[in-house]
Amino acid sequence: TDTHFEEYIQTYLFPDAPPTTTQELMEFYPANISQGSPFDTGFKRIAAFQGDVTFEAPRLFLLQQRSGKQPLWTYIKRLKTVPVLGSFHGSDISSVYGGEDLAPHLVRFVNNLDPNGGTDLYWPQYTTGKPHMLEFLDGSIPQALTEDTYRVEAM
Repeated sequence: TDTHFEEYIQTYLFPDAPPTTTQELMEFYPANISQGSPFDTGFKRIAAFQGDVTFEAPRLFLLQQRSGKQPLWTYIKRLKTVPVLGSFHGSDISSVYGGEDLAPHLVRFVNNLDPNGGTDLYWPQYTTGKPHMLEFLDGSIPQALTEDTYRVEAM
């Protein structure tokens, strides 16, 4: 509920935050189950918030701070075929060490400081003006390009 979410934020995460900040967070992470991390429950509100604070916001901050100072690439692995879990922290490891879709990009990056080459989809660099992101997908389309703008306003 709104009350549970507000209490959780005020008690465990930001006890010194003014009420206006808490209200703003509640607007960015609404109780609407169609938004946020795809869990289809009220739990998703806290999960989306914690995932952003722990993983997404620091990643996005680093990209924004280094943009224009060095070449950057970013990706997301969207698995839907792993039973019950779907995509989870660390689920992309098999793509690196198992020789799957991410491994060729990493080998090229290590050798050439550029993940592109071969017959793979061209992976454009990330910039704040063009926040390109490569999506690794399961299914008939293994890779796609998207923009790294998901919940950027909230973060």
